[in-house]
Amino acid sequence: MAPVSMKKADILVALILVPISSYIFYESGKWPKEALIGAPTLIPWGVATCLLFAAGILLVKALSGRALTLAGKLAGADRRRIIGAALLAGAYVFIVARLGFIITTFFFLLFFGLVLGERRWLNLILFAAVTPVAIYVIFSTILNVPLPPGLFR
Repeated sequence: MAPVSMKKADILVALILVPISSYIFYESGKWPKEALIGAPTLIPWGVATCLLFAAGILLVKALSGRALTLAGKLAGADRRRIIGAALLAGAYVFIVARLGFIITTFFFLLFFGLVLGERRWLNLILFAAVTPVAIYVIFSTILNVPLPPGLFR
C-alpha cells in the first residue's frame, strides 16, 4: 500500500490548536493576580505557548510538503489500538472525579499499556503504580494543586 500523507490532518490539527490556545490566553488573562502566589497565569500561558509553537511547526511542515507519512491507512490492530486508547482516555475523564486520581490513573495506565501492546507485566505494574504516586506527590503535596480525591474524601 502506498504511503499516506498526514498533510491534511496536520493542517487541521494546527487550525484547531490556534483557537484553543487563544482561548486559554483570553480566559486565564481574566484571573485575579493574588500577591501571595504570584502569577497564576504562568502555567496556562506556558501550555498555550507550547501548543501555538507545535501548531506552527505542524503548519509550516505541512504547507512546505514535509508532513510525515504513514506506511498505509490505519487498519486492523493499529486501528483497534487507536480506538481503544481513545475510549480509555474518554472513560478516564468521566471516572477520575468519582474514583479519585491515584486509583483511576493506575488502571488507566495499566490498560493503556496493554492496549498499546506492552506485555511485560512487571513493567506495566511498576509504571502504572509509580507514575500516579509521583504526580500526586509533586502536584498535590509540593505544589498544592488539588487532584480528585474520589473515594478518599
